[in-house]
Amino acid sequence: MMPWLEAMPAWPGMALIALLLSRLMVLPGTRVPFSAFALILQRLAKKVHPDITRSHFQQQLSGTLALLLVVLLPLAITYGFYLLSELPLVLDAIILYFCLGSRLSLQQGASVAFSLQRQQLTLAKEQAAPLLLRDRQNLSAMGLSKACIESLLQQQAANLVATLCWFLMGGGLLVLTYTLLQTAARQWNSKLPHYRYFGRGAARCYQLALAPGLIISALLLAIQTGIGRAWRNYRQADTLFYYWPSRLLLAAGAAALGVKLGGPAYYDALKTPRQRFGDGVEPASKDILRAILLINAQQTALIILLSSMLALYIARILLLI
Repeated sequence: MMPWLEAMPAWPGMALIALLLSRLMVLPGTRVPFSAFALILQRLAKKVHPDITRSHFQQQLSGTLALLLVVLLPLAITYGFYLLSELPLVLDAIILYFCLGSRLSLQQGASVAFSLQRQQLTLAKEQAAPLLLRDRQNLSAMGLSKACIESLLQQQAANLVATLCWFLMGGGLLVLTYTLLQTAARQWNSKLPHYRYFGRGAARCYQLALAPGLIISALLLAIQTGIGRAWRNYRQADTLFYYWPSRLLLAAGAAALGVKLGGPAYYDALKTPRQRFGDGVEPASKDILRAILLINAQQTALIILLSSMLALYIARILLLI
């Protein structure tokens, strides 16, 4: 009966505990090692990518070699710890703890929404700095609301759903690989002119690694609020800018909230054309709070799913006793 349960590791239980902790509190110290890693990435980029006057091929080559170095070296060191450790599951739990995103981004999004409701646009733009890479100076209240909604949906998919997905598929080493790629892609963001070619390798690898999180998040949103409308939004959007799993997520988010998402964005004063999603109203501050409610519901669905997996595993053990 259900032979796959016999081989199920303890990872679903650890993922459930980590998800509950991240839901109930902002975990102190999360991502601290990756903040130090981000500083190392910035300094490395200054050494191997001092300017953008070199050929595009040279920039891409140096970026790819740098990516291999900053991913493979930490993985090799961590694998050495696994070989020496008598409790590999404890090491898995520690790695998941530091890789899993907290609810800090949701709190930041709520602060932006409350400032917008008090007509404090300048303060809201400052509060949105940790959430947004794009230029914020010329954003209206509507534009800032739209940008925050998009960021919250994408960060939920990247920091929580994709992290749990890779942990369940391969434990600590696989989720560490994903988080290293994520940090490199964010520090050498190819949307910025300076890293357009240097960061292209990191961006492509991260896109592939992020795809499961985007797809699962989009499906959860669509199931919550209606699959048909989300699919229509996706079909109506062209392929101008977004990677297709990102298009799927934003199409589902626009359908779930009944608002318009997407549209052009500015990075370092350069306009990036992007497709639009949905035919609803223009978003406002209240829609940021509605997006946070949807994300909370999505997390609840994940908790129920992981609890069900764990219950099946425990029931299987009890039946064998």
